[in-house]
Amino acid sequence: MNPPALFRTAPILATLLMSLAPASGAERTIRVPLDPKGRLPIAEIVSALGEAAGVEIDRPAVDLALPTQGIGGSLTRTLLTECLGADVAIAFRSGAVDLRVDEQALGEAHRAEWRTRLEDLSSRSIQASRRKQYYGMSARPSYRPNDPAHPTVCLVHGLNSSSGGYVHLIPHLESQGYGVVVHDYPFNQPLDDSCAQFSRDLQAFRDKAGEKQPWAVLAHSMGALVARSYVEGPGRDKGDVSSLILVAPVNQGAHVARVQPLFQTISSLFAINGGQTSRALSQLSDGIGQAADDMLPGSAFLRKINAAERNPAVRYHIVAGSAGLVSATVHGQARDRLDAMARDAGIFGVVSRVASRDLSAVLDEISDDTGDGCVAIERTRLNGVDDHVVVRANHAELIRAPVLFADDGPVPCMPHVLRWLEADMKPRP
Repeated sequence: MNPPALFRTAPILATLLMSLAPASGAERTIRVPLDPKGRLPIAEIVSALGEAAGVEIDRPAVDLALPTQGIGGSLTRTLLTECLGADVAIAFRSGAVDLRVDEQALGEAHRAEWRTRLEDLSSRSIQASRRKQYYGMSARPSYRPNDPAHPTVCLVHGLNSSSGGYVHLIPHLESQGYGVVVHDYPFNQPLDDSCAQFSRDLQAFRDKAGEKQPWAVLAHSMGALVARSYVEGPGRDKGDVSSLILVAPVNQGAHVARVQPLFQTISSLFAINGGQTSRALSQLSDGIGQAADDMLPGSAFLRKINAAERNPAVRYHIVAGSAGLVSATVHGQARDRLDAMARDAGIFGVVSRVASRDLSAVLDEISDDTGDGCVAIERTRLNGVDDHVVVRANHAELIRAPVLFADDGPVPCMPHVLRWLEADMKPRP
């Protein structure tokens, strides 16, 4: 080949060689499938990236998955960027998540770096998963299966709480001869999931214990919906619950639940930005306030559960609180102002009339004599349940939750609870 021909073919050969070699800036897409609920499993991320980077790493044995939709999806993207590095581009698709990484970044020179990243994410996911071991049904030492002289009370907590919220109530029950079983569950997940979990856990616990005696179930706030879903659903004909005591129940919903998703979002952002990866993983995997959406008045969940009939084999009791965050005087002044604004004949009046409906409902929830600071007294009521009492206490004070009270003391709901349990559970001579 003569020199001029060589000069003419050199660019063609160079282009061909460049196409065969990895080009700087070329990306590889690693597709990670979502689970049946549309969530992103952490174990799949570790395995897929480990394989792509040539890193041998054990797949973490965790059932931990992150949301990919809405605010939860945005938080997942932020968290994974912090964990995997800004050089991993994250794109949510239908049924999968694409992780796009520069080919050079996946090369052997970066293998040690990838190992560190993935081992850290795996370790943090295991730590987050350990928090879930506390979910489920567990017995206090006072529990005595099949002892009619020692009846069992099962406690179900509400939003932003756990069985630890009953720390001051439990001794009162046990001192009166009752055995106590507690149920913990992720309070931010959709209520349908919590209801299904309670049903599974209760039946599995009773089967394992060989329990034949019926229980009383005492539920606070949102826990009332979880408990009702069982006794009016899968447990309707089982005869394993004979007494249902609902303390400050959100039977008809609560408008103040609207703040929960915002609260959870802020909490998760603080965890991510503060380097608390395991905490952020735990919070995101539990949900970002879906349960609060289910508690809003008129929600699909509330329409469904309230359409069910009461269980005729179960004795229902309700205790509500009347100590709000706003005085009755301030409540009255605010309502008068809303009414005056709504009487305006112009467009301002139209807007005011629409807005005042929700504002008035919120006032009922947070004001003395009409609510307990979270739930309006009227929204604690339930068709077919006449045993409804009101005591002077706020939402947390009704069970003397440790969020407000670090020390022992009177539990406002207890006189009624003990009276009802005595009538429903203790054997008669």
